[in-house]
Amino acid sequence: MRRLLVLLAVTVATLAVAQPAQAAPVDLVFANTTGTTFIAKQKVTAEIPTSVVKTSIDLDAKTLTGSAEIPDLTVHLKLANLIPTTSIVRIVPQGGLTGTVDLGANKLETTTTFTLEVLRVFQDSLPNLNLISPGCTTKTATSATLTNTTPIDVFATTTVSGSYKIPAFTKCGLLTPLLTTLLAGDGNTLTLNLKA
Repeated sequence: MRRLLVLLAVTVATLAVAQPAQAAPVDLVFANTTGTTFIAKQKVTAEIPTSVVKTSIDLDAKTLTGSAEIPDLTVHLKLANLIPTTSIVRIVPQGGLTGTVDLGANKLETTTTFTLEVLRVFQDSLPNLNLISPGCTTKTATSATLTNTTPIDVFATTTVSGSYKIPAFTKCGLLTPLLTTLLAGDGNTLTLNLKA
């Protein structure tokens, strides 16, 4: 019996040594990320201010998790194609980033889920008059799946891009139906230039 126990112990130890060691996750912070978002219905492009994207990559599982800290966006458009206005819009994450990374195939894909909160809408001639009510936001969350359009390069810049839908808006006061008419729909794009 003692011999059997010793044999089992040696076998388990041998198997443990034979298993390849798993690599620790690689944490990367892209603190100088920039980008744009294109709003299809208005055919306007808004610049994304310098943002921070934090990622943790499991090279064995080829998976990615992380988060994105994006400052408020400034969007210039015309209400009813007549009145120049400026909107301050916040991307509100609903959970973290998830995705996959295959360095061998040079492929990166990440999905982010978020709502859009409109903080201010004002005529350019009356910048102190906010035309919307507090709490103006999309009725539901939306998501964007971004894939790399340039080679993956953690020492330079990697560009990822994808499309997303803008849902209908709610709690925006009198402008609620107008914002939905002007902005809600498919075909919008989000592009991020990931840079450390």
